[in-house]
Amino acid sequence: MNLTDKNNKNNKNKYFGVILGLISMILLISPMSAMQIDNPQYRVDTLTPDETYPQIIHPGDTVDMWFKIINDGDNNVKDIKITVSPNYPFEIKQVNPIEGTAEISHLNTGESDNAYFKFHINENTQSGTYRINVNLMATEYTKEDGKIVETKINFTKIYYINIYSVAKFELSSDKNTISPSETNNIKLYIKNKGTGNAKDVVVNLKGLDDVDIVGPTTFYLNSINSKINKVIFTQLYATPDTEDKVYPITASISWVGEDGAPYNSTIPINIKVIKTITNNSVLIYVDSYKYNSQGSEITIGVANRGATTIKHCVLKIDGINELNNNYIKYIGDLEEDDYDTITFDVKVNPNESIPINLELRYFDNYNNEYIISKTHTIIFNGESKEQDGVNYNIIIILLVVILLAYYLYKRNK
Repeated sequence: MNLTDKNNKNNKNKYFGVILGLISMILLISPMSAMQIDNPQYRVDTLTPDETYPQIIHPGDTVDMWFKIINDGDNNVKDIKITVSPNYPFEIKQVNPIEGTAEISHLNTGESDNAYFKFHINENTQSGTYRINVNLMATEYTKEDGKIVETKINFTKIYYINIYSVAKFELSSDKNTISPSETNNIKLYIKNKGTGNAKDVVVNLKGLDDVDIVGPTTFYLNSINSKINKVIFTQLYATPDTEDKVYPITASISWVGEDGAPYNSTIPINIKVIKTITNNSVLIYVDSYKYNSQGSEITIGVANRGATTIKHCVLKIDGINELNNNYIKYIGDLEEDDYDTITFDVKVNPNESIPINLELRYFDNYNNEYIISKTHTIIFNGESKEQDGVNYNIIIILLVVILLAYYLYKRNK
């Protein structure tokens, strides 16, 4: 055997000795015990109505956990204490007289019992595997030569529990108002505000009879990780008869979580219908005017030709001498397809051409103010004149004369 072979043999013996030493240390540190702690069994304490995976733990869950304690030795055991030392994210709940400690009075050979604990999982927990330390202390006793001999048992086991974060979605839109007979492009922001990632995300939009989806309704978004936004685009349409109020369209979101379980959520998106008042829907016109040397009259009409009520209407006249200084008059509210007239007493000269300035102020249902200004030039001819220029009295007299002449003609014939 040369020197190199001899050195290799010594190295092998050295490594073998180290391994034997480590095994001996492990046996000394973890002595064989008659007591055993079985793997934990657990169940989520508060389940959602559609929960079908009670053994999957998520952030925010409260978990019932049992450790089975087994006496598989040859001697009886008494004064058994099981103490848990949870690490983050486990928060222990009080269910035993001593928080975090369960007690079993004694176990005969071959018997077992459960140690029960309750934990709350921190809401901000990220997906991962988390540690729980479980310590068991007990007294093993036996009779030797008529005397009771007691032996203390004390050991700790470490268990690792999987926790899976959950995606939580929030929806918002860039536009939440629409008017009757209008089609609006809408942008929806989908944000995962949870601590878990979501994959195979599908979004389905559903409208109503009055406010419906006329653009795309189904979107396949693949994955949306925690704290990430995605944007989808569609179109809304409001029917002409839609009333002023809030209409909730719904977004149904389905996805697969980090735990492999399917999830779904339904989120309303509130759309407010506002009946807008267009510039040409409110009309100011001269209804009639009449000259009188003692005081003339001019009647102004206001018509609401729109689809919504105009409120708190105030009419102002200018450019003419109002006898009573009532240049501003209150009309009130005008519903759709309604009108009202206001008469002013004025002082004018006959055959005088007067430009009359009219200003109408009103509000919509959302307290937005509108102002309309019009100018009408009027010539007071010294006699009453209707706006349509038709003199019904003359027509009636002419008809009577024609009928009388026809009657006389027939009689003389």
